[in-house]
Amino acid sequence: MSRRLVRTGFTLVMSRWGGWTSDLDRSAELFGRYYPERLGQMRKAAVTARAPTADPAVLGLLIDDLGPWLAAEYTATHGERAPWP
Repeated sequence: MSRRLVRTGFTLVMSRWGGWTSDLDRSAELFGRYYPERLGQMRKAAVTARAPTADPAVLGLLIDDLGPWLAAEYTATHGERAPWP
């Protein structure tokens, strides 16, 4: 789940940045150039992608705060995704 959060965040900025990277840390840092107020959360998602945790505070941060914000920002930036056929 954390890996997907980082990838989703990166899709918000990759066209502005002008490239692609598969490195989660780099993706988080590049995301932070455009959304500095969310950089800490994205860094936490990158760390959690490599070292999963059951810490309720971390999971709450990612699932209840960062996830919904990313979904709303993705929709605002890219529009609604078409349903699978």
